[in-house]
Amino acid sequence: MRDFRGIKKYLPLIVIFLFISIPLGVFLFRSPVLIVTDSSFTQVYGPLRLKLKGLKVSAELFRRVAAVTVAESAGPDLAALIVEKTARSPKAVFFPYRYLQAARMYKENRPKTQVFITGGQKPVGETELCFVLTDTAEDLYRAGLCASMLAGGKRVIIFMDGTMRSENREAFREGLRAQGSTSDPIYLNTQSDYSPYSDIGCVVIAGAVVRYLDRSLAIPIILFSWADPAETPLTVKLSFDDSPWALAAGVLKSPSAFSAESREILIPSQASVVSGRIEDKNDFRKLQGLIKENFRKK
Repeated sequence: MRDFRGIKKYLPLIVIFLFISIPLGVFLFRSPVLIVTDSSFTQVYGPLRLKLKGLKVSAELFRRVAAVTVAESAGPDLAALIVEKTARSPKAVFFPYRYLQAARMYKENRPKTQVFITGGQKPVGETELCFVLTDTAEDLYRAGLCASMLAGGKRVIIFMDGTMRSENREAFREGLRAQGSTSDPIYLNTQSDYSPYSDIGCVVIAGAVVRYLDRSLAIPIILFSWADPAETPLTVKLSFDDSPWALAAGVLKSPSAFSAESREILIPSQASVVSGRIEDKNDFRKLQGLIKENFRKK
């Protein structure tokens, strides 16, 4: 009886221990997801931001999601070997497109593991790998919604690399019109020089436009970039991230992610309102809602 009373005294602690240790054990023993990266990406994305992203995605999926850093000088065989040695039986592995050959080697050695490629289209004849692409139309629709709101009735400029496909232009215009904009946006190449900014209420940057950022104009910016938003100018109000980590998170949250071997998946960028840069709380909440809109349902 005395022994039972002693155990009963510690029963709450035992229950708490089991409550914590059982889920933790399940979490640790589940097959991890690996995302291949290199030092250049880590530098652009931000080391701390990368760690926080890994913790966040792991918690959301209740599965370890870990970065595998490969030297930029590593050949395909070495890159594949590094990934193989990181985990014996991962749930999935994400390779950037530049490591396509390494991904093929890895898949040949680990045929039961789902292998995804981010940032490039599926080559003709590819039968083993799954390719993850940015849903550009979805992104531009949401960017149009937000740009129209931030512009306050003025015109919107969008800087881009190269030319924009007609369906993507239409998606952007639809976003603008859905929020009441009546004027057409101005499309400019990243190399273009533009000066009459007095009539511009918002700038969307979908390319490298250092020239514009150097002007330090007090015009709200929507930035498509892998860079840490906290390191951008204060005029950047929203960020669209289509990095391998952002796309991987989108894939892993999809219930159909592992339903087929070789296909292309469209995943929208992870859009976020940069913390502390929208003073009005109502505007902040509205923007938070707009970045969750879905172009396909319109």
